[in-house]
Amino acid sequence: MAHEQAQKSYGTDRAQLVYGRRPDGTFAHIGEVARGLACGCVCPACNGQLVARLKEDHRVAHFAHHDVEACGGGPETVLHLLAKEAFRSNPKLILPERLGLDNKRLVMKPSLEVETEFLRLEYNDPKTIIPDLYVRALGYDLFVEVAVTHFTDSAKIQRLREHKIPAVEIDLSKLPRDSLRDAINEAVLKTATRRWLYHPGIEAARAKQEADELKWQQERGRREAAATAKYRSRVEQTAAAYRQALANPVGRDFVVPRGVELQAIGLAKFVGRGVPGFACFSEPPAVWQAIILAEVFHDRCLGNAQCKAVPIVNHLEKRQLIQKAFLRVSGEVADDVTAIDARFAPAWKAVDNYLKYLLGEGVLTPQGFGVTLAPAFANRWNARTLAANQRTALIQETVQRVGWILGELPEDERAGTTVDQWLQSIHQESGLTYDKALRSEVEAPKIIGEIATIVQMLEGNGPLFYGSAGLPIGNAISRRKAKMEEQAEVRRQRQLLEASRLRHSRRDRLCVDAETELNGEDRSAFLHTKRADMSDMSPVELAEDSESGLTRAREALSVFVRQRRGEAEAAAEKAAYQDKIRELAEARLPPADAIAFLKAREDDIGAPLQYVKDERTFQKACAKLTQWENQFGSPF
Repeated sequence: MAHEQAQKSYGTDRAQLVYGRRPDGTFAHIGEVARGLACGCVCPACNGQLVARLKEDHRVAHFAHHDVEACGGGPETVLHLLAKEAFRSNPKLILPERLGLDNKRLVMKPSLEVETEFLRLEYNDPKTIIPDLYVRALGYDLFVEVAVTHFTDSAKIQRLREHKIPAVEIDLSKLPRDSLRDAINEAVLKTATRRWLYHPGIEAARAKQEADELKWQQERGRREAAATAKYRSRVEQTAAAYRQALANPVGRDFVVPRGVELQAIGLAKFVGRGVPGFACFSEPPAVWQAIILAEVFHDRCLGNAQCKAVPIVNHLEKRQLIQKAFLRVSGEVADDVTAIDARFAPAWKAVDNYLKYLLGEGVLTPQGFGVTLAPAFANRWNARTLAANQRTALIQETVQRVGWILGELPEDERAGTTVDQWLQSIHQESGLTYDKALRSEVEAPKIIGEIATIVQMLEGNGPLFYGSAGLPIGNAISRRKAKMEEQAEVRRQRQLLEASRLRHSRRDRLCVDAETELNGEDRSAFLHTKRADMSDMSPVELAEDSESGLTRAREALSVFVRQRRGEAEAAAEKAAYQDKIRELAEARLPPADAIAFLKAREDDIGAPLQYVKDERTFQKACAKLTQWENQFGSPF
C-alpha cells in the first residue's frame, strides 16, 4: 500500500511499517533497531529483507523493503499479530453487550469485563474453523477474531454457529498502523469496537424472538381474519336492522317533548322531518328533533362545545334515543351498509342532514365551526323561558308557604293535612287540582296572591283573608279577627290618650304665649272670650281642637297684643297732650277760667281736655284757648 493511500485511509502522514520481524520471530520497533540493513529484520507479511530508515534519513522513521517493491501487507499483518500477542499474559477482556433471555424475557445484557486464559493461536478443526485466538473465559471456550482490513464473512459465522463455541470479533480497522504495543493492547482488550459473531445465548434469544414474532404474526392474522369476519357481520347486521327498522316504524303514539314551547316560539313546524337515517333512532323524528332544538340549542346542554353533528349524537345516545344496532357506526361500516341499502345513513349523518335543513330554513345560523339558533328564535325563547322560570320560582315559593301555614296551625286544626294532600285537593274555582291550577297561567296568579295574603294575616301584618284557599284556616281566621279587634281597641284607646295629650299640649302652648304677651285681665279676657270668627269658640277651645286651630289662636293673640299695645300708646300720647293743654290753660287763663275752659264743651271739639290726643287736636285746642284768652284775659 502506497504512503498516500495509507494517509487517506488512516488519517495520518506517519510511517506505515514500524515493526519488523527478528530472526527469532519476535517483533522489533523501528526505534529499537540499528540503521539500514543492520536492523536484521524481515517483513512480517512477505519475509522480504527490510532496511531501517531513521529520522536522520527521513522525516518519519520506518522500515522499507530492500531492493524489492513493498508488498503492502506488512502494517496490517504486524497489527494483527501484535493484537494476538496481547492475550499471552491472560489479560482481562471486555466482552460486548448482547441479546439474551432473562426468565424467558428478551433483554440486552450489558458489556462485561472477564478474566481470560490463553489456550493457543489459530485453532483449527475438521470443520475448517480457523479463529485468530482460542481462549477460555467464564469457564467456557471462546474464539477471538481480530479484524484489521478483512472482517468475518457470513460463511465463517455460519461455521462458528455450527461449532457452537462463542466467538467475538474485535475491530482494529481505525487503529493507526504505527501504534505502540500499549495502545494496541488497550484497543484489543478494552476500547476497540467489538461484536459477537456467535453466542448460544444470542441464538436462543433470537430463536425466542423469531418464535414470538411468528406467534404474533399468526395471532395478528387470526385477529385480522376475525376482525374482517366481524366487520362483515356488523355490516350485514346493520343493513338488516335498518331494513327492519324501516318496516316497523317506532312510536306510533308519541308526545313531542316541550311541544308547547316549540309551538309558542314558532318552531313546531320544523320538527318531524324524515331525513335519511331517521330509522336509526328509537323515537320518531319529531321526538329527537324536538330534543335537539330544545336541549342542545336552547338549554345548551353541550356547554361551550361546538354544536355539530357528532357531539349532538353523543347527547342523543346518552338520552338512549339511538337504537343499539346503530350505535357508534364507523364511516367504513356506514359506507358499506349504504352500498347494500341506499336508504341508510348513520345517526350522526341523519343529525347532520337535519342541521343542514334547519340552516336552509333560517332556524340556525353558522357560529365558528358549528351552528347556533337564529336570534329571532333564540331571543323569543329566552324571554319565554325567563318568564316561566320566574313563575316556577313563585310556585315553589307558594308551595313552601303552604307548608309554613300548615306548620303554624295547631295539630287538631291541621287534621293531618300535608302539602302533597293540598296539591292534590280540588281548586273550587277551576275544578283542577291545586297542583295543576298552579301551572295554569290563569289560575296561578290568584292562588299565589291568596296564599301570600294568608301568610301576611298569620304573621300579623296583613288584612283578614275571607276564604280558605283549600286550607283548614277557619279557626285561624277567627283568632286573627278577634286579635285584630283587640288591637283596634288598644289603638283607639291610645289614640284617645294621644288626642287628649295633644289637646292639653296645644292649650298649654297657647297659655304660655298669652302669659308672655298679656297681663292677667287682658289674658283672661282673650283666652276665654268666645268669638264669631272662631265659630263661637274661645281661643283656648280653638287651640285644643287641632294644630291648625292653635295656629289661628296664636295669630289672633298676635293681633290682640298689637291692638292692646296700640291702645296703650295712644292713651299715653293723649295723657301727654292733656298735660300740655292743662299747663298751657293754667298759664294763660285765670284758674277758674282755666278749669272752665278745660271742661267746657265747645261746639266743634267738645271739652278740650278730653279732645286732645295728638298734635292736630292739640293745635286745634290751642286755637280755642287763644279765643278764651282774648275773651277772658290773662291771669296777670
